[in-house]
Parts: sequence; C-alpha cells; structure tokens
Amino acid sequence: MKIMIDMSNSPHVLFFRPIIKELEKRGHQVKITARDHAQTKQLLDLYGMKYELVGKHAGKSTYKKLLNAVGRVLGIARCISRENPDVCISHQSPYIIYGALLKGKRRIYIFDNNQAKLQNALTFPVSTSIMCPEPLKNKGKKIIKYPGTKESVYLSSWEDDFKGIEEIRKIKNKKILVRTEISTAAYHKGESLMGVVKKLSKKYKIIVSPRTKEQKEEYEKIPEVIVLDKSVDGPTLVKNVDMVMGGGGTMNREAAVIGKPVISLYSGELLEADHYLIERGLMTHTLNPSFELVDEIIKRRVKGLDYKTLGKQAIKSIIEEIEKK
Repeated sequence: MKIMIDMSNSPHVLFFRPIIKELEKRGHQVKITARDHAQTKQLLDLYGMKYELVGKHAGKSTYKKLLNAVGRVLGIARCISRENPDVCISHQSPYIIYGALLKGKRRIYIFDNNQAKLQNALTFPVSTSIMCPEPLKNKGKKIIKYPGTKESVYLSSWEDDFKGIEEIRKIKNKKILVRTEISTAAYHKGESLMGVVKKLSKKYKIIVSPRTKEQKEEYEKIPEVIVLDKSVDGPTLVKNVDMVMGGGGTMNREAAVIGKPVISLYSGELLEADHYLIERGLMTHTLNPSFELVDEIIKRRVKGLDYKTLGKQAIKSIIEEIEKK
C-alpha cells in the first residue's frame, strides 16, 4: 500500500514518526509532504525523514491564509496525481484532505483540537474517516477513538537524544523550561510571556524555547536566561528540567503525560485533552503564575499516564484504520 502523509506543523513530525516506522516495517510505502512552518522542516531533517516541501505559513492575515490554503491544496493535489497513493492522511490539517478529495483518494483526518471548530467543520464532511483521542467528546459515524492522548502515541517508544542540551543537564539549580506562545496563530490574543520570564528568572534558571527569530532576539535581552538557538529533542529536554511552562499546548501535554510538573500559560480556549489532564492533577492552568504557585508546583511528584501502553494501543488502532481496504 502507498500512503501519503502531510505534515504542516512541528508536532505532526513527532506524532507520525512511530506510525511511519511501523507502516514501513509492514512493507508499506510512505510519502511525506511538509509545510515550511515552525520547526517542521528542521525536525524532518533531524530525524532523516524524506519529504517534499509544499508551501509555508501565511501569518495572521485571513486573506493571505485563504490564498495560501488554496495554493497549498492545489500543490498537494499535484503530488497526489504524481504519486497515486491509496490513502492520504493528516493530523489537524485540512490541506491534503481537500487535495485527496479532488483526486478521489481515501482520506483520514486525525485531530485532537476540539477548539479548531471552523477547520474541523470544513474537514469532517469531506473526510472518509476521522480519528481522535478518547478524552474528546466528539461523536459520529465516521469518528474512531484511539486510547490516551496524541502525545502518548510518540512518547510510547521515545528514545532520548541529549544532543544540544548537554550543558543544560549540568545545571544544579531548579530549571524551568518556558515554551513561548504561538504569536502567529489566529487564536492567540494574550500577552507575550516576557513578563513571566523576567519575574521567574530572578529565582530560577529559565530555559526559553522560542518559536520565531523575533522571540529569540527579545528573550536574549534578559540576563541569565538560556535561549535555545536551534532545534533540540523536545521530549528529552522536558525530561531534563524540573518544570515546564508553556504558551502552547503540545509541550505542556508532553510534560503532563510523563508526570513532569507543568503550568499551562495558554491564552486560548483549552482543549478537551488539556481539561482531561487538569482533572487528573497533571496540569495547572494560569496566565500569571505567582512565585508561591510555582514553588508549590515545582515540588510536586505526580505519576503521569501509562503512556507506553496507551501509545502502543493507539498506534495499533491508527494503523488498522489506515490498512482498511
């Protein structure tokens, strides 16, 4: 079977990596299309995954997003015509689903963001089947649930890579990893995390993982703060700090799933997957954490999910759907 997978954002690389490994192990041929956005390209290169670059992020402008979306759908449709896959797959991304619709191919849409209501509403009807984690409340004839969370899928077989974080591991003081907000996302309406970092850097060793060149340059102005200047292994980094604070979602959930203290600084509507972790005491959500709260949470010792078992079960479920005729 020939399978085409589109990766339009950094987390997609991590999510699909173990799935692709298992598919290839079973003798299937996998083709990857990718968007030049965030660290998607860098991660694909880091893991030696072959891909075809189609389009890039259009920024916050609705008009530019629309033009970019149409151009990317058509670009992927051309790839589908050339490669002639049996099934096309994406995670929380509509481009390949519409490209496959144009070419009459089977379409699997995987999602975990219940707040991406417009995107989901536009993609659900044209998908052949839809998959999401069990904590989500979505129901329907097309919807198939898999165990755990999206993060459990790749963490279940993760092999740590310490390249680029050797010096960070040597730091004896309490270390807090801050993943910056997604400033280019349409949903982001909150403030920069600059104020939080400045405040906490007076007491803790702060490691900032910026999303853009502009963020990197701004955070480098804060004394004593370590600003990552290249892509490193995210889950390994999470395991080697004392706490995670993130303005996005994926790294927060990674930390929660493995049982690392985490404060979500996410300014948008929380996902059902986040509420699932908060209800289990694995994540705290606030936009302006006090020293007292940070002191309390950084000392917590919590047991994460049984992500290894859940992740392996999820991969099995996803591959069974892919292999359907």
